Formats: sequence, structure tokens, C-alpha cells
Amino acid sequence: MKVRVYFCNEPDIQTFILSHDKMSRQALYTIYNLVWECEFKNVLNVGRIWLKFVDEKNPFGVALRKKRSHNKIAAGDIIQVGNDYYMIHEVGARKIQIND
Repeated sequence: MKVRVYFCNEPDIQTFILSHDKMSRQALYTIYNLVWECEFKNVLNVGRIWLKFVDEKNPFGVALRKKRSHNKIAAGDIIQVGNDYYMIHEVGARKIQIND
């Protein structure tokens, strides 16, 4: 199962993004930077990944990008687990739909 973490590079837009349940793939690649990806053999849930990014400095090793808009996972960031996308809130995450 492939897991990817995207950080929002537009902090002013995060409040607008949090209020929507849908996003286009083009917006995902424009507004967000892929900062970490890994493939796991075990099934993970988004909550465990979120907790790793909140608690640890280097959650799963080396990040893909050194230059990021923020260091820790924050509200408005996205975690992709398999084919499902989850938007991070202050506490926890909710599933969103990515349209082509």
C-alpha cells in the first residue's frame, strides 16, 4: 500500500480548502507539494500516519523535499493512503474526493 503526504504551499488558502470535500487533481498538484512517500506491506490507517507526523521530527526517514512551507503536518495538508485522500484538520482527518 502506497502512502503519500502532501503539504500545502499556500497558507492563505488553507481555510478555504478545509471547507470543501472535493478537489481536482490539477489543484492537488498546483497547491500541494509531495513531501513524503513510502510503500508499506501492512495496512495502515490515516490516524497512525497523522500521529507519526505530529509527534516525531523525522517521522519516516528522509523527506522527498527539503524546502517546505512548514515543518510539521498542519490543517489543510493531505495524506494519500492507496487510492483514498484525507484532509488533515486540527485533530484527525476526513476523507475527500479527488476529481480528474
